[in-house]
Formats: sequence, C-alpha cells, structure tokens
Amino acid sequence: MRYCPKCRAEYRDGFVKCADCEVPLVHELPVLPKSKASFVELEEVLSTNNLGEIAIPKSLLEGEKIPYVVQGENFTMRAAPIPVKVLVPREHVVRAREILAELL
Repeated sequence: MRYCPKCRAEYRDGFVKCADCEVPLVHELPVLPKSKASFVELEEVLSTNNLGEIAIPKSLLEGEKIPYVVQGENFTMRAAPIPVKVLVPREHVVRAREILAELL
C-alpha cells in the first residue's frame, strides 16, 4: 500500500502520485503530532428567548475578535421558550459585556 502524505488517502501498489493533491505517495504515513487541546471555561454574557436578537451580538463579538459559542441557536423544535445563550471564554467576559451592554 501507498499513502498520500498530504491528505492521507490510501492507494494500491502501482500508484505513485495522489490524484487529488498531485504529490508523490509514500510507503508509510508520518505520525501526526498530538493535538494540544485544552479545556476552555465559558461564561454567559447574553441570554434571550428571541433567536432574531442573536445576529447583532454575534457581529459585534466577531468585529472585536472575541471568540464565542451560541448555545441553542440551532435548536428549532421548541415546545417551550428555551433561551439562546452567548458564551465567551472567561478572559473575554469583561470586554464582551462592555460591548453588549449598549444593546441591553
């Protein structure tokens, strides 16, 4: 077997170049580096029952390059009002609240 070192696709013997990446195939794939994933504590900076109110806060946070997660944004089968929450990493809470305070 041969492998593409770029996309990691597997090829039968006889192939020498990846059809997609156009790079030479290798007999063994290099070991991928271990990810340095870490736990990030998030804190709520906004909660609303109106999904339509989420677009502006998202835009403001993106403009300030503040990472965020919107919880409940894609939950469409709502039997009862479930709040949509905007969460940011703890180190961005103060700035995010300052930006969003003007909306509230």
